[in-house]
Amino acid sequence: MHPDGYFALILDPSSAEILRRRFCTLPRPIAHHCTVRYGTKDPADLPPPFTESDLGRAFTLEVTGYARRQDGGVEAVVVGLLLADGTLVERGFTENAIPHVTVATDGLTEPATANDLLCAGFERIRGPLLLARLEHTWASSRDEPLGA
Repeated sequence: MHPDGYFALILDPSSAEILRRRFCTLPRPIAHHCTVRYGTKDPADLPPPFTESDLGRAFTLEVTGYARRQDGGVEAVVVGLLLADGTLVERGFTENAIPHVTVATDGLTEPATANDLLCAGFERIRGPLLLARLEHTWASSRDEPLGA
């Protein structure tokens, strides 16, 4: 974990549970957050459309894709940011090439490998809406209790 932590859209408990129930097929559920900007605690580093005043604010994410690594190491959902005017932003609101939430791992695979998984391709789906809050954190996906 970077000493400055990171900004993320942290899923509310009911949204995390939706992902676990609908998409989790692996033994180590995560479904915790969508990373926005890693390795900083300076709100000036937030990518657009976010500003410092958005910290603590709730946002809506829409699931738009799903992938599971062939060996069963990691699975993730692709998400878009639903703006107040109804526009779905699918890229650029996170530093990841493909905005996503890592749903689960096999317990051995690093959750960050979801980035490579999704860059290799994913199934487009029309999934549920998720609620998340923009926060700064030092929490690690590895810190999440099993099944939480």
